[in-house]
Amino acid sequence: MGIKKAFDAAFIRMREKNWEKIYVVVDIHDTILRACYDDEETYDYLPSAKQALQMMSLRKDICLILWSSSHRDKLMEYTRHFLDDGIRFDYINENPEVDNTRLQSFEEKLYMNVGLDDKFGFDGETDWKIICQVLEEYQESGMRQ
Repeated sequence: MGIKKAFDAAFIRMREKNWEKIYVVVDIHDTILRACYDDEETYDYLPSAKQALQMMSLRKDICLILWSSSHRDKLMEYTRHFLDDGIRFDYINENPEVDNTRLQSFEEKLYMNVGLDDKFGFDGETDWKIICQVLEEYQESGMRQ
């Protein structure tokens, strides 16, 4: 499934089910930033990643979840840097907003509508621009403060 199709399906389902928001999980390396395995992170954003994440950060109908296997102290550095760049993640590696159901448990696998990770087939070189276009297509009435 292409990234446009994934967002289309999530927004359509949100409207059909009368949900308030969709949940988007986002990996860091080779998804937001070019992978850098040196001691010092370069924060080299992939094309349009910063813009798309800033757009999503402002929307009330999107819950952004940072999805990473980085160590906790490094994750705190990333989130501070992202926040300085106008990118706000609601959660890190969890989604406490969605409760278990009779048929599903979200205790070990978090609930998401869209997953952005190079290991999911996300192409950070091209897909962020498509996401910006999709976000413009699905305008939201209100923005976060």
